[in-house]
Amino acid sequence: MARSNVYRMRIAFGDCDPAQIVFFANYFRWFDTAGREFFTACGVPSWRETTAERGIIGTPLVDAQATFRNSATYGEDIEIESWIEEWRGKSFVMRHVARRGDTVLCEGREVRVFATRDPDDPLRIKAVPIPDDIRAACA
Repeated sequence: MARSNVYRMRIAFGDCDPAQIVFFANYFRWFDTAGREFFTACGVPSWRETTAERGIIGTPLVDAQATFRNSATYGEDIEIESWIEEWRGKSFVMRHVARRGDTVLCEGREVRVFATRDPDDPLRIKAVPIPDDIRAACA
């Protein structure tokens, strides 16, 4: 398997719905955080730094999927393991598995692109080739 990183957290009361289980959208929020933590663990500078140095504003999401396996509730400690499943020219596929101990709670798949501001329209972004040094750092 490719290089991975584990992000650990405790579920807060506010992360849950009236049934006292994690509200589904929070998994996507946590996957986003776990993805950035993956890059940090690989030594990739913050998006503020890459914006200043390379114009790369981050890795916007272009597709997201999740499969919910088991429920979780507040007060529980979980971990999210993240890795890059596939590198493409301007995009990559990132996988996430949220677990409580050995129990899989949710599996996620994201497609993201490396992006800069569009020079013709600064309100828009455009995908750019993934820098070789970032690919190498995350391998």
